Formats: sequence, C-alpha cells, structure tokens
Amino acid sequence: MPALPRISIVTPSFNQADYLGETIESILSQDYPNLEYVIVDGGSTDGSVDIIKRYKRHLAYWVSEKDSGQSEAINKGFARCNGDLFNWINSDDMLFPGALRQIAEIFFRHPGADIIVGCNARSDKEGRITRVSAPPSRQSMSPSCFLFWIGQQSTFIAAPVFKRVGGVREDLHCIMDYDLYYRIFSGGGRYVRTKSLIGLIREHPEAKGVAKQSSWDPERTRILAEYGVSPFSVNAARGKARLGRLLDGSYLRSWLTLRKWKGRRIGGSVGLMDTCTVLGTRGAMHGGTE
Repeated sequence: MPALPRISIVTPSFNQADYLGETIESILSQDYPNLEYVIVDGGSTDGSVDIIKRYKRHLAYWVSEKDSGQSEAINKGFARCNGDLFNWINSDDMLFPGALRQIAEIFFRHPGADIIVGCNARSDKEGRITRVSAPPSRQSMSPSCFLFWIGQQSTFIAAPVFKRVGGVREDLHCIMDYDLYYRIFSGGGRYVRTKSLIGLIREHPEAKGVAKQSSWDPERTRILAEYGVSPFSVNAARGKARLGRLLDGSYLRSWLTLRKWKGRRIGGSVGLMDTCTVLGTRGAMHGGTE
C-alpha cells in the first residue's frame, strides 16, 4: 500500500477558548500518522493560548499574534504546510472520528482529484448534531453561477491547487470558502465525494455565521458583480441543483444520516466504530464514493 498522504490542517483561532480544546482533540485523536497540524491564533486574550500550549508538542507550528482576521490566518498557516491535502478547521468546529483516513482512501482511489468532499453536520452550542448535509454527486459551480452545496469542514483540497489559485482572499471575511471553491471549479477543478460524515460546524451565538450574518450578503453581492454572475443565473441554477440532489439521493442520504445522529455528540463515548456503523461503511478506510 502506498504511503499515506500528508494531510495539512490549519486551525485559525481567536477568543474561542470554550470550544478550542474540543476542536484540537477531534483532530489529534484521528490517530492519523501523517498529519501536519498548525494553529494560527489572532492574539486571543481568553485563555486560548494556554490551551494551545498544552498540545504544542503535537503541532507542526503555532503562533499567537494580531492579524487581519480568519482569511489571513488561513493563508499564514498554509504557508507553513507541506502536505498533499489541505483544509482548515475553525476553532469551534470538529472532525468526525476516522475522517482523515477516509479522506486518504479517497485520495488513493482518485489521485487526480482537486477537491474531496464528505457529508457535513451542524450542531448546537453543546455539540449535539442538529442537521446533516450530503454533498451532491456532481459539483454545482461553473463559470456562470455561484452555487455551493458543500460544507467547508468536510472539504479537502489538493495542496498544489490551493497554492495555484492563491489561497483564500484576505479581503473576504465571510464567504472566502465559497469564493475559493468557485475559483477552483470555474478553472476545471475535479470533484470527488465520499458518503461518510467528515466535518461538523458548531452553531452558537458567537459563531461568525450567526454573529455576523448581516455581513454575508454584501460580500456575496460584491463577488457576484466582480465575476459577472447574475443573480438570475444563480437562482435558475439553484432550482436545477436541487432537482439533481433529489434525484441523486443526496437529500435522502442527509435525512437518513440525521435520523441516526440527531442529538448525539461526536466526542466522548462516540468512537470510530460508531461512525462506521452509522454510515454503513466497511471501516475507517473503506467508505463508498460516487
């Protein structure tokens, strides 16, 4: 069997001490032997640095210093990485047990993939799962529309591709991930999905998606205008994509997986075998793809 690909993960962090420990544990407890983990903290004052220091011997690099926000932290962290695959996991989000080995197997099966995407979950503040979203069988973005049906926490990018497109845009603070995927897909990026749960986004009052919701639409409007994408084309493509997700079983898979996971937490007593059983996979390295 070929050597496991090096997977690089960056955690951008700023004053999320309530959740940071769980985020770090979810990544380090993957027991993935070729992990490169970097934490870039923006100068937290809430005890986050003390938490990071407890794990520093397991980190490839960490720093705590003032920056311009999440996007700069992601790029700064990536500049320290040397992996084959890359993702960032925010300081209040998590990975499911066995996620990295699942991503590694997909990488072996599809060595030309630019983006590997898995099912994504959402949780409440306490980490109890409230929603699951399965990715479509085919990516929905093109040079003529700006759709996204994938969860950032569950999306791993070939490192050369991330570097080629110039990383995330540091002038964006809310939709930097959507913009990144658009640039990759509109350039012909190859998309592969796995049916397994990979990542989780935690929704809580301090989360950017909740606290700064009013900032999303202005950024999106600006980017659509910049790329010459009309709102009409996006709305038309959205209807087509929803029909496609219905026909390819994405909605059904989301519902069935949520039935098994709703109200559960991925930490604590939920281990790797629980994940494999719930998702119907053959093991941590044997999930299905389409």
